[in-house]
Amino acid sequence: MKHPAILVVDDEPNARFGVSYTLQEWGGDGAVIDSAENGAQALERLRSQPYDLLLTDIRMPVMDGIQLLEAVRADHNPIRCIMLTGFAEFEYAQSALRLGVVDYLLKPVQQDQLVDAVENALSALHTEQTAANSRARQDSSSEEPLQLQPHPDEPDNPSVAKAIRYIHEHIHEALPIKEVAAHVHLNSSYFSVLFKEELGINFIDYVTEFRMKKAKELLVHSTLSLDDISEQIGYQTTSYFIKIFKKHEQMTPKTYRDCSKQRNRLLQR
Repeated sequence: MKHPAILVVDDEPNARFGVSYTLQEWGGDGAVIDSAENGAQALERLRSQPYDLLLTDIRMPVMDGIQLLEAVRADHNPIRCIMLTGFAEFEYAQSALRLGVVDYLLKPVQQDQLVDAVENALSALHTEQTAANSRARQDSSSEEPLQLQPHPDEPDNPSVAKAIRYIHEHIHEALPIKEVAAHVHLNSSYFSVLFKEELGINFIDYVTEFRMKKAKELLVHSTLSLDDISEQIGYQTTSYFIKIFKKHEQMTPKTYRDCSKQRNRLLQR
């Protein structure tokens, strides 16, 4: 990917300098890291030159981060944005989501969290641009171009995509939402809203559905005991696994396994 152009907006000089310095060190001499001390100043810059990514504080004088992003969207500028804030109130997360924020970092931001968030956002942007270029080439070479639909387990938001991978790889563990949110460097309240906004299902229900999917695969394609299956999908007790499975599938795991075996025998005749 080409050297990025990033705009950092924060009314606190130390915070603004710290973020800008970290990103310049990360991006090297080719990266363009500009800064502004409030939303109004940032809006002028965004209207005068293109940027790949906007990092903005929420609480600022003159024009705050939410007002800035509202103005940016009114200009039909689709720039990706990461919110930096010392405030973790739920309503900020909701406002940020509605405006298309791709990540939300609580101050003081750790350097590795900042770099991870920026790399994820720019990687998603690069993927999006590559796909758009591919579709454009396809449109020019075919009267009926193929319409690709995203897979439900491949969300556009890089933080949610990373969370999904973590869930799949650690389904044998307890997976509390705080742990998964921390893995993707997000506040758990914001992560909860972002997850449902992106996938149309809340975090707990998604994890339960994936556990049930894995359980059914193991019941049909293995001879593992219910105790072993329960352990492999992250339930501490077999009785609780049976209770959840019955609620989800309207039958016990044993009945599901027996029915699957009987169905397979009939198909093999």
